[in-house]
Formats: sequence, structure tokens, C-alpha cells
Amino acid sequence: MKPSLHLVLAWLFSSPVALAAPPAPAVAGSVALAAPPAPEVTGSVALAEPPTSPVVAGSVALAEPPTLAVTGAVARTLPAADGATIPVRILEPHGKARAARPPVALLIHGLTRSKEDWLADAPPTYGGAFTEALRAAGYRVYLLDARHHGERKLPGEKPSLLVKRLHAGEPGPYVAMLSGTATDAQVVLAHALEGGRPSRVLVAGYSMGAQVALMLAAREPRITHLVTMVPPDIEPALGDVAPINVVDRVRQRWLLLSANQDEFAPAEKSAALFSAAPSPHKVHRTFESGHALPRDYLQEVQRWLAAER
Repeated sequence: MKPSLHLVLAWLFSSPVALAAPPAPAVAGSVALAAPPAPEVTGSVALAEPPTSPVVAGSVALAEPPTLAVTGAVARTLPAADGATIPVRILEPHGKARAARPPVALLIHGLTRSKEDWLADAPPTYGGAFTEALRAAGYRVYLLDARHHGERKLPGEKPSLLVKRLHAGEPGPYVAMLSGTATDAQVVLAHALEGGRPSRVLVAGYSMGAQVALMLAAREPRITHLVTMVPPDIEPALGDVAPINVVDRVRQRWLLLSANQDEFAPAEKSAALFSAAPSPHKVHRTFESGHALPRDYLQEVQRWLAAER
């Protein structure tokens, strides 16, 4: 792992940046998918057009004020295994798409971000469009804050300081943050499945959230579908928080989205990560972008979910 990896990741997802128009996604990948069927089928996803000039506070310097594109989230708190409190948001499927036991989706944000990323159709995640498409397809969606993020961040606390301690030779707090978040995600998943497991249990994560999603998939056979966007290449010495150390236990249907110009996950590292998974149903799609994917990545998710129904 390069010494500046997580420091620059923290800057990328917390500092204002000017974004160029997103390039078209490359067609590179290991599986050729057919055009998606009509999105009326429960479990498939149709994406709406983005609102004009969407922004997220603290990430992009654009003219319009930050707005949440998604409404209807219900706030819950769940007790963590160690006695901490897990802030959760739950969003029900939209009207006609509801089923007696709807499919479940758990979404995990990136470094320095929060669960609200999945409520705003704005860079770097464009999560509002993702969430609304899942709800329209019949999913009940769960969001949580990682440890030391969002509602769980103490006054003045910065997750980037844990990264500085990591590079100063003190990896414990950083590893504990990700490991604790993965354990918390298991608690949320257990809550989501209390009434029985539906046919689809999807976990998706962006960047650091992709690290956590891979850890969770390695632990949880109840997960049926996994979507990971730009998981960073992490030094294997850090244990299970390094994706390469857990991917050999990933047997779910898996969509990996990576970028050919990602300075935090070189293309050859992402290819090696993909190859190491024993899943017989896996797809790798790449984009000609940096670590922040263009909004077009959501269309790849749509096609994959439609093909996997």
C-alpha cells in the first residue's frame, strides 16, 4: 500500500473538487451482458434521470445547494455487539412494487462520508438514484453509518486522523473502525432478516464501503448478491480489512466495478482481486475514470441486476 493511500482517499471524499463531465464507461469486462429487460420485474432496477446540478455538501463545488433526492427514510437505532449504538435508516419499497417478503439491500458508504450519501443523487456516489431504483424494483433498503462517521462521529473527530495514525505505524484504530463496521453491518442484516430470508439479499459498498461489503460477504452466506464499487488496494498485512485477504470466501453473485485510472486500486490489482474469488457467478466492469466513478456506473448495476433476476 502506498504511504499516502488513505490520506488521499480521505481528501478525495471530503474536499471540494471540480468534476469534469464523466466519460463513457468502457466495455471491458469478463462477461457480456444482454440489454436489460423491462424494469417492471421485482428485483430489476430502472434509473431515473439525475436532477439538475446535484451536489453533496463538502464534496463538490457546484452552484446548486445540496439537496436530498430521497424521502421516506425511517430512523432506527440498533444495539451493536459491543454496546455501541448503530444509527440506521430504512426505506420501504415503493407502492406497487411491495411484496410480502421484499428483497433486502444494505448499502455502505465510503471513507469520510455518511449514510446520507445514499439519499442524495450527487457525486461521488450518486447514491440517491441507486436507492430509489432499488425501492422502485421492490427492495427494502437499509443504510448505516460506519464507525467514526455520520451520526457516530464525535465533535471534532475526523476519520482521516485514524488514517494518519495508520501511516504513523499505529494501524489498530483504523482496522478496528472497519472491523467494527462490518460487525455492525451483520447486526443490521440480522435485523433485516428477522422475518425470514427473501430470495435476494444484496449488499453494496463504495470505496471503503466496498471493503466492508467484501468482509461481510465473506462472513455471511445469507447474502445472495454483492456489488462493490472501487474497493481500494490495501496492504495484506492489515488482515481482513484488505479485500485480497477475504475475497477467497466470496461465493455470492458478484459485480465488481473498478476504474482503469484509479490511483488507489491499480487495474492489475482489481483484476487479481476479481480472479481470486471462487464465485461461479461474477462480473467485472471497468471505467476509464479515476476513483470517483461516473454516474454511468449505475447503468451497469441496472444491467447486472436485471440479468441476475
